[in-house]
Amino acid sequence: MVRRRTPPDPAVEAALARVRGRAPQMRPNVRRLAAFAGVHSCPTAAVAFAARIDTDRLLAGTTAEMPFGQSPFAIGRGIAFEALLRKHGHAELRRVLSDGLGVDFSLAAIENLREGYQPNRHGLLVRASVTRGRMAEIVSNPDEPVVLDGAVLRADVGGLPAFFEADEMAIGVNGEIIVGENKSWPVVDGRPTDEELLGAALDQAATYILLGRRTLEQSGIDPARISSKAVLVTPRNTGLAPVLHRQEVGSRIRRVDRLLRGVPNVNDIAASVPPSATFDRIADASLAEEARLDAFGEVTEELGRVYEPAACLTSCGLAWACRRCVFAFGGPALAGGHIAHALPGVVTLVRVAQLGRGAPPSPAEAPTAAPIARAGRLYDEVLPPGQPAQQRPA
Repeated sequence: MVRRRTPPDPAVEAALARVRGRAPQMRPNVRRLAAFAGVHSCPTAAVAFAARIDTDRLLAGTTAEMPFGQSPFAIGRGIAFEALLRKHGHAELRRVLSDGLGVDFSLAAIENLREGYQPNRHGLLVRASVTRGRMAEIVSNPDEPVVLDGAVLRADVGGLPAFFEADEMAIGVNGEIIVGENKSWPVVDGRPTDEELLGAALDQAATYILLGRRTLEQSGIDPARISSKAVLVTPRNTGLAPVLHRQEVGSRIRRVDRLLRGVPNVNDIAASVPPSATFDRIADASLAEEARLDAFGEVTEELGRVYEPAACLTSCGLAWACRRCVFAFGGPALAGGHIAHALPGVVTLVRVAQLGRGAPPSPAEAPTAAPIARAGRLYDEVLPPGQPAQQRPA
């Protein structure tokens, strides 16, 4: 039976709709959560995530659009690998689970929750309900190995419901639930070819474990019945022959838990975001690019902006637009995140130069002004004012 959710507050929905305007919407998933984790300290990114704005597509058609997206070759390899695992009644998946977990899965019940359900929100609700029931069955029937392929977990993200689709969410082994994730990148001689991809995959599995534990807890079942050791199924070496790996992800589970708890609540967003703050003009493709980017600058100034090149350029679809804003007024982040962190209270690089020449600091600049002035004096000792840089003493 599918539980009915509490209808959202119309005032909150209206406020979120105003914030979004014509901005494209997104459905939270593990990739989106991982990206948000890298920029969660940015007020603009937090508001956009809570309002379900697709920041990857918000600036489509402008020079600030970020080139996110997976290689078509990687997509094709992923499809081929998933098909191999499910071919002939999941024969390869049964083999790799048997070999890797030491339990015979040759006759295990494998339920494919990707088929037979509507491809919409109602279908996700039904699949989440089925997943919850099947997980309880796995825990109560330790002698019958079961695999749920395409399990769906429901979670509250920022006060709104979200659905997450796992690969092998529930692998029953002696009444224990094990979370599995399939990845098509290879492991060569026992080592992943890309440590970042490995980390992202383990974060995915940690998210599913956390949400699975919450689901069991809601059913009155001990959440510890879901193992903190995740299963990764990847190709061995350069072919597609699958192999299983297990890895402890306890610390990642705790980090994901902190991240989910830190997502701004939509009620707080609706109450705190100024009425004038909207992403509508930014997303309006009928406007000239300069007008859209100017609107972006205005909104991010109003909401607050934190630009850290290392994190933003790899995680946020707004990074190039934010970098443009930072260039416009010479923000310290231009010199890198570590420089910006070392200059609290100092707004621009021009102001850094002024403080280095002995300008009196404001109260906010006072903690940083002394070392900046000292650095300025040292610089002048090495390169006296008026001396060309190429004549700097050896």
